[in-house]
Amino acid sequence: MSRHAGRARSAPLARAALLVVLALGLALSACGGGSSSSTSPSSPAAAGTPVKGGTMLVSYMSEPQYLDPAADWEGNGWSIEHCLYNTLLTYASGSGSAGTVLVPDMATEVPTVANGGITNGGKTYTFHLRTGIKFAPPVDREVTTADVKYSIERMMSPDTKPVPPGTSFFMRIVGAPEFNAGKTQSIAGIKAIDASTLEIDLSKPDATILYALTMSFCDVVPKEWVEQQGAKFVRSPLGTGPYMMDHWTSGQELVLTRNPNWFDWRGHPDAWADGIKFQFSVNPQTALLKLKRGENDVLGDYIPPSDYVSVTTDPVWKSQVANAPAIAIDYLFMNVTMKPFDNPKVREAISWAIDRDKLIKLISGAGSRLDQIYPAGLPGHVDGPAGVFGGYDVAKAKQLLAAAGYPNGFQTMLYSHNVDPWPKVIQSIQNDLKQIGVAAQVKLVNRSTYWTLISLPGKTPMGLQDLWQDFPDPADFLVAGFSKSNAVANGLNPSYWWDPQVETQLARSFTMTDEKARLTLFDQMQQETMAQWPAVPLYQPNVNSVFSKRTHGFYLHPVWIFDFLDYWLST
Repeated sequence: MSRHAGRARSAPLARAALLVVLALGLALSACGGGSSSSTSPSSPAAAGTPVKGGTMLVSYMSEPQYLDPAADWEGNGWSIEHCLYNTLLTYASGSGSAGTVLVPDMATEVPTVANGGITNGGKTYTFHLRTGIKFAPPVDREVTTADVKYSIERMMSPDTKPVPPGTSFFMRIVGAPEFNAGKTQSIAGIKAIDASTLEIDLSKPDATILYALTMSFCDVVPKEWVEQQGAKFVRSPLGTGPYMMDHWTSGQELVLTRNPNWFDWRGHPDAWADGIKFQFSVNPQTALLKLKRGENDVLGDYIPPSDYVSVTTDPVWKSQVANAPAIAIDYLFMNVTMKPFDNPKVREAISWAIDRDKLIKLISGAGSRLDQIYPAGLPGHVDGPAGVFGGYDVAKAKQLLAAAGYPNGFQTMLYSHNVDPWPKVIQSIQNDLKQIGVAAQVKLVNRSTYWTLISLPGKTPMGLQDLWQDFPDPADFLVAGFSKSNAVANGLNPSYWWDPQVETQLARSFTMTDEKARLTLFDQMQQETMAQWPAVPLYQPNVNSVFSKRTHGFYLHPVWIFDFLDYWLST
C-alpha cells in the first residue's frame, strides 16, 4: 500500500494547530478477530483477552525501499516504522474517527493555547518530553530534546541521502528554508531549551504543523547510530519503538523482535506479539493461500481483485476481512513537460477517453469512481455533478485531439508498477486510448523501482500514481500532487504541473482559521487545477486485508493502515 508517499503515502487533518481540530472519521469497518477453532471456550483468546507471545507473519509482494524515516514515504514502510520509532505526537489507537485523534507520544501532552503550549499568536509551540524513554540496544541511552532537534534537522538537511521527500511540510519553521538550502548549520526555530523542553518557532501560523509532526519523517533517531551505519542506515533502523530489527534479508524477509527498553508510557496496550516476520516477494494470491493454510497472519497487500468476491462471501473467511474506503485517490498523471502533454487539450482528450466505470468493475468493486482530486471523506470533496471533471465520451475526446493538432492520435509510453490491480487498470486505459488513436505501449516494473522511475524528469510521459492522506486536509493532496514544491525529482508530482495562482491561494490557506472560508478557497483551487487537466482522477480505493484465525484485535488504522502494536495471537 503505497503512500505519496502519503503517501502521500499521501496520505491525515486540517490540523488543530491553532484553533480548530478538523477531526474527520474514515468510518472504517474494523472486523474483530474470530477465535481459532482449536481455542477452548475458557481460554483468554476465546474470552477476547489479549495474550502475549508468538511471532506474527505478514506477507508483502514488495519490500520497503528504506526504513530510514527521513527518506521513506510508502505505506508498508510507515506501518513497519510505526513499530520501530516514536514521534512527539501520534494518533490514538482504533479505526475510524477514534484513530484520527491527536495524542501525545514522546511529548507529555499535545500543545494547546489553554495549556500554554501554543503562544505568540500561534507561531510558537512548546513540547515537554517524557522521562525514561530510551533508544533500543545497542545505543541504550535516554532520549533528549537534542535528539528530536537532530532528527528533524537531518530530515531537512540537503546533505541527507536519499533525498528526504517530506521537507515541504516543515518550511514554515523559522530558519528551515535557509537550512534546507545549505546556508546555515542548524534550524534556528528548533530550540532544545533543556533536556526535556523543546520549542518550535514558526515564521507564520501554520494550520497543519502539529499533524505534520506526527509523520514518520519526524521519527526520533540516535545520531551516533546514524553516523556509525552511514549509508547502511536506510536498512539498519534503530529507534525507541516497541520492536527492534533482528535482521533484514533483502527480497525475502524482515524480522522484528521486542525492544527490551520499550515501556508503555502512553497507557497504550503492550506490544503483544514477541516478534513480527515480514515476508517479501509473496504475491497477494500466494499470500492468501498461505494465510488459509495457517502460514500467514496478515495480508499486507490488498485482497487480489480476482479473489475479492469469493473471499468476502466465503462463510469461513468473510469474518476475517477488514474493508474500508481510504481517503486516497488513484489517478493517471500526464507529464506536462513532455510533448504532447504540454498541450491542455491533449490532456483533456485523454480524460474524456477513459471509462472509469469499467475500471470499477475491473477491480471487483474495491473502490468507487472519482471525478475530482478530493476523495469522499476529505473536506472539500464535492458530491454530485458539481464535482465531476470530465467523463467518458470517445467522440468528444477525438474532437479535442484533432483541435490540438493530433487528428490521427500519437504514440506514447504508459507506465505502472506490477502490483494488482494496477496492471489491469493500466491495460484497460491502454485499450481506451487506442479507441481515440493513441497507441500507448505499456511498461510494468516492480513497485519500488517504479517510485524511483517516475521521480526522474523526462522519463515517464504517462503513468499511474496514488495519493494517500498524511492528514485529512485538502492542502495535503494539492501540495503533494499539484504544487510547485513537489514538481521536482521526488515522484510526488510526476505530472510536473503547477500554477502561480493556485500556489498563492495554497500559501494563503495555511494561515486561515475560518474553516468555511478555507474550504471555499480549496474548492476554487480544485476548479482551477482541473481546468488545466494535469491528471485524470480514476477512483477512490478501498483499504482491505485478510487476517488469520489466530490473529485478534485486528483493525485498519486510518493513518498507519496496520497498527501491529495492537494485534495479538492465540496459539
